[in-house]
Amino acid sequence: MKDQLTTSRKNIYSKSSKGLFYSPFSFSIDKMEHLLLINFEKDPDQYYNVFELQKAHDTENRVRLLIIAYRIDGAVDIYHHDSYPMGSQAVILNDADFFVRPLNDALFEIDSDNLKAYFSFNDKYGRLIRVEVNEHRRLKKRPFFMLAPIGVVAKNPETFPVYSLYDMSFTNRKHTNISIEIGGRKHKPDTFFLPFDCASNFFSRYSADTFNVDWNKNFKGTLNPLNPDKENIYNDRGTTYQLINNEGHYEIDRMSTKSRNHQITVFFQPPVPDIACMKNQITLNGTFSITTDNTSGSIGGNYSLKNVDNKISVEIHPSLGWQPNEHRWLLKFLYKVVKVFKEWPISYQWNAEIVFEHPDSAEMISAWKRI
Repeated sequence: MKDQLTTSRKNIYSKSSKGLFYSPFSFSIDKMEHLLLINFEKDPDQYYNVFELQKAHDTENRVRLLIIAYRIDGAVDIYHHDSYPMGSQAVILNDADFFVRPLNDALFEIDSDNLKAYFSFNDKYGRLIRVEVNEHRRLKKRPFFMLAPIGVVAKNPETFPVYSLYDMSFTNRKHTNISIEIGGRKHKPDTFFLPFDCASNFFSRYSADTFNVDWNKNFKGTLNPLNPDKENIYNDRGTTYQLINNEGHYEIDRMSTKSRNHQITVFFQPPVPDIACMKNQITLNGTFSITTDNTSGSIGGNYSLKNVDNKISVEIHPSLGWQPNEHRWLLKFLYKVVKVFKEWPISYQWNAEIVFEHPDSAEMISAWKRI
């Protein structure tokens, strides 16, 4: 099938290749390992109604924690250890303010049978915040996978967040104690409206294994040519490109990257062409899909490229959204009722302009927007 595709596209080029290719795409991996969300929207604070706890290791392999306090007005306040390895918190959330806190007694531990999480700090208003979540008897759970719908909140996104939540669970009400205290007042955690794992649950939920990848962060700068090996593969700072050789023109069939025990792959159909050699006044269209390993679902959409007087325009639209392939009836029902889980990627669009002003490099400006 690939041979037929490449053969039918021989006439899209106006000149011979130098044996190189350019990639307008990129990956960036967030170091987060665990995630816990604690909702109290039915009993909110004056300012906050959700806390999110994140765990990662810094460059010295120390456990570092970060707390996102979601504000009622849509902004966020972020409290964190001084060396927390930041990812894209500032660009996927709205009006984020950051505050370093010692968090000396904080912990976030998950093993086969228990969840233990605790943090306390003084917020920017001078109030003491204490939160504790303890769950026992996790062995009876049936964790699931979810694509985090974090992208839905960004008004002006600077990346496309493919945040994979493995070993995802709701906290079982019978076996969980949750304490939320802000400025001396206690708040009740929200409950989940459906039974899950044959039990009543809090809406507080957590992932014991996160794999967060940003695709195509906004960029302005130089693209350098890449030189693949004899196997039509190129490795670039952790990203692997698998290429198709179309009569000397290297085309991007897929790109992937790994972290810990997980991998993300973007497939292009047909492969993304050799943009440096495309004919003038030509437009090419294709599709793409994004998958992470051992998951139930993928993100799908369309791409297009146009060359007008050596200015290449690229557009990516995840028009199919997230397509879960979940067999558990309750999760299928949840994704059907709460459509934001599946549909948030559809509102994203990536545009790039690439200009070849010099024979051995190109300049690119790219950005995401909500549509």
